[in-house]
Amino acid sequence: MIEMKNFIDVKNVALWCGAGADATDLARAADGAIANKLKMISVAPDAVGIVWPWLENKRIKIFARLYLEYDDADGISEIAEKINSVFKSGADGVQVFVNLESLSSFVSQLYLIRDDLFFNKDLIIGLDVSTVEPCDWAGVFSELKKIRATGLMLALTRDTGNKSDFIGRVYAALNAWGDDYAGGLQFAFGLSQERMEQIMRLVQSVRPKLWSKTAFFVNDN
Repeated sequence: MIEMKNFIDVKNVALWCGAGADATDLARAADGAIANKLKMISVAPDAVGIVWPWLENKRIKIFARLYLEYDDADGISEIAEKINSVFKSGADGVQVFVNLESLSSFVSQLYLIRDDLFFNKDLIIGLDVSTVEPCDWAGVFSELKKIRATGLMLALTRDTGNKSDFIGRVYAALNAWGDDYAGGLQFAFGLSQERMEQIMRLVQSVRPKLWSKTAFFVNDN
């Protein structure tokens, strides 16, 4: 289990369990989440039923990670079935990762059944931040508000260090984050303490009220 004491603020740290984790790994991760009083854990869909007995009544939200492969009617129907399935297995919410080009189609096809599908559950929309330009954010937030997403997750799939414009892209997102969107902000970029500190300073400077709803999902190994 990662040493949570090494992080800037444990209250803002959540746990990301890899898709290849077996039952033993998941049990260890759940135990660590409890011991460190974390608020959220992210797992693959088939892991939800494994961690749920450990985390039931522990006030730790279980998120299932889903990836939209196709934004046609069949693809939306398939992911809706997966969402329904993980909720039945004990998930408190889903993190649905979509390509920027598919976001509008995803929202337009799903928002009509949003209330039935997500009754008392969380919907987090995940995007690869490196694919979103400053001019795109107005449209992104329009879609998030339309489907009433609980939050936005920004993933950084490849960090090129000082050559990366990651911070600039997050800054653009925060600038476009209007007061009329009350969702939370999640990040997934591995175990980079430096990135966490950069984001902390940025959020507290640009959107200080958002800091309490900001979470960093870090790998459990």
